[in-house]
Amino acid sequence: MGALHVGARVNVYPIGIASGESVVWFAWVSDDRDHLMAVNGVAVHASSRDALDLAVVTAGGALDWEGESVFDVDSLMSSACSGVGVEPETVINFWNFMTDLFRVVETSPMGMFHSELIDTYDVFFSQCGVAGAIGLESASISRRDLDALLIVLRDGLQMVINR
Repeated sequence: MGALHVGARVNVYPIGIASGESVVWFAWVSDDRDHLMAVNGVAVHASSRDALDLAVVTAGGALDWEGESVFDVDSLMSSACSGVGVEPETVINFWNFMTDLFRVVETSPMGMFHSELIDTYDVFFSQCGVAGAIGLESASISRRDLDALLIVLRDGLQMVINR
């Protein structure tokens, strides 16, 4: 995907992936098909807010910092290791974001990050509010699911580092 089309009505939100003392920022586009902003096949990203603002403006967009989200990977890993404080909605949002990044990195528009772990994805999704609203029964999160989540978190962080 290249620059945004002039006149296109889109919202661009900053998404941060935090680990240790650093945050890598990405631009997530919400339009008729939500996706990561990419220019010449590379996800728009930066190590500072100002640099992300500049990259997005250069690509023809503008960030809405009121819609900012940050995933604290260290906290997510700690929760997955202990089994305490795991928030299914955060897990699903992180996994979906990693799927968006995977689609850019691997040039796979329909690919899913760690699709072989779809059963674990489904367990976490079943715990989200929207699942009940559409009639899905809640499934229990097992130690196996938490271990699979650790794989998703570690590999996701590695993908961010290597982007």
